[in-house]
Amino acid sequence: MAELMVVPVSTSVLTSADTWETIISSCVGTVHPGDVICLTGEAAAIMQNRYIRPEEMQPGFLERFFCRLLPEDDPFSNLYIMASAMETAGKWKTLIWHILGRLCALAGYEDIFFIHCPEADFSSAVAESMPPYDKCIIYRPLGVKKLCEEIAARTGAYGAVIVETREWKKVTILGISRKVSARKAAHILAKAPFSSGKQHIPMAIIRNYVQG
Repeated sequence: MAELMVVPVSTSVLTSADTWETIISSCVGTVHPGDVICLTGEAAAIMQNRYIRPEEMQPGFLERFFCRLLPEDDPFSNLYIMASAMETAGKWKTLIWHILGRLCALAGYEDIFFIHCPEADFSSAVAESMPPYDKCIIYRPLGVKKLCEEIAARTGAYGAVIVETREWKKVTILGISRKVSARKAAHILAKAPFSSGKQHIPMAIIRNYVQG
């Protein structure tokens, strides 16, 4: 039986002009029918052009006022994260659902804001990603399930998964193709995490996933 293994894949700096087919063919080489292609959410978002630089934003009074009302542990207390959310989701929609979300959280209902304002969900904030995006706010990618299915179909892989890796041995599944088990993929990747941060490893291949 072929050995299951995770192969980290280094790439050049990704841009919205890149395509998954060219990246995989140039950096991975042969993709086997039993392989699963793994991507970080930051990489997928960058290729969707879902990022913004703080200097491109012009926060107004509402953004400055509201972010000062929030506790420091709330990421939206950062002026530029608040401004980017209001720019993508709309100012009043962001304001109303953030307030309702915090009230719902007190009753045990989490992520209400992101459920109603998914376009404002960010994957990494300033200084958490790879240069030249280390000064950007990077949103989470959209249409992740569809994207995973497209990648698998176009490359001939068994499946694809988009993940968020924030801490050692902690993997969050953002999107996954229909043949792949989210629990199994997270378990495998937790043993060999990869990142799109300073390591410049935004991709990995689970070789022989089907046999493993």
